[in-house]
Amino acid sequence: MDNPIDGIIPDFTIFGAEFTNIWQKLFAGLWGLAIIAAIVFLIMGLFKLGSSGETNPQGVAEAKKQIIRSAVALGGLVALGVIVGAVIAIAS
Repeated sequence: MDNPIDGIIPDFTIFGAEFTNIWQKLFAGLWGLAIIAAIVFLIMGLFKLGSSGETNPQGVAEAKKQIIRSAVALGGLVALGVIVGAVIAIAS
């Protein structure tokens, strides 16, 4: 798989190649953790929706909100490379 942020993030080689490798690994790790967290919250929302049943409309509404927020967050995180690239292209 190609690096989705390759070419759209600033080049910090002025601080050395080791610094560049460290911050890129840190960024990729945090990005991966954020994607995993969004997936966990999405699954939790689905379980909450399933356990709410038809007798608890307030629980169903809260579960739907959590599912929508988690799905939007997951979509944004997965498309982060494209979004950042588009913003930079528009701004420059």
